[in-house]
Amino acid sequence: MSMFDTLRAVIRGKTPAQMRLKGRIWQWQRGDTVAGTDPVVVFAMPLVSRRRSDNWEEVCANLARTLDSLRRQSSHRWAVILCGQDAPDGITLPDNVAFVRFTGSDRYFDKGLKRRAIVRHLLRSRRDEGYLFQFDADDIAHPDLVRHIVEDHNAAGYFLPEGYLWNIATGEVAPLAEREGLKALNRICGSSNAVHFDLRRNRASGAVLNEMKAHAAIPARMEYFGLHMQPVPFPAALYVIGHGENMIGRRGKLGGKLDYIARHALPASEAQTVLRAFGVDAAEIAPAQAP
Repeated sequence: MSMFDTLRAVIRGKTPAQMRLKGRIWQWQRGDTVAGTDPVVVFAMPLVSRRRSDNWEEVCANLARTLDSLRRQSSHRWAVILCGQDAPDGITLPDNVAFVRFTGSDRYFDKGLKRRAIVRHLLRSRRDEGYLFQFDADDIAHPDLVRHIVEDHNAAGYFLPEGYLWNIATGEVAPLAEREGLKALNRICGSSNAVHFDLRRNRASGAVLNEMKAHAAIPARMEYFGLHMQPVPFPAALYVIGHGENMIGRRGKLGGKLDYIARHALPASEAQTVLRAFGVDAAEIAPAQAP
């Protein structure tokens, strides 16, 4: 680390020593806690503004597909906090999906600010226990994801090393995992971390939830707070690209994902099996990949 990077880390309070101290203070403020028996998974979903999108109808269609994947969950213990400048069109949001209007500017990259707004809403609106799951509004959750979290309930958090990359434009599917030759889902996709919160006694959880930055680093950062996150032990999410509204596309980073999926694409029959396991309608598989 250069002297400049070290100085910047000190100013931001992000050196290991500062983070350890912050973690100890947080644990003292939180106090002793006993995990409950009825946790909920709250999905935090920032939504791009209509003005910044290239195709607002596609943004809304992607969100509808993501919400459908939550409706297919084998456990009903989930909720969504959706945050954006514009409410989605053509979607009737169920009672467990809250829309929080973001009043900040969309001139610059605003995803982090929307996530902080989601945390504020969580702290104001809930007095229970669960997991805040950062999840993009275009990805797909495995039907058993929520059930695994609420039944295992480690009172720390979970991350997703395994899943699949799906190019919806071509139907190609490639595995994501922490093994030689592949990339782990939580290394390249933001829909990969759920951190425990407990709002039954106080709002101390807010401080640690706002530390959910740089998705690949979240499990290590949570260690400072005594939260030992565990991997979900099955491929638990589809990272969806190819629909024209990916944030990585706007930032000029889509090429690497396309190259990865070209090198690791599953045979067409296996791709269809994967998509069906996630409950994706076969009609959404590109003709080139259909039987």
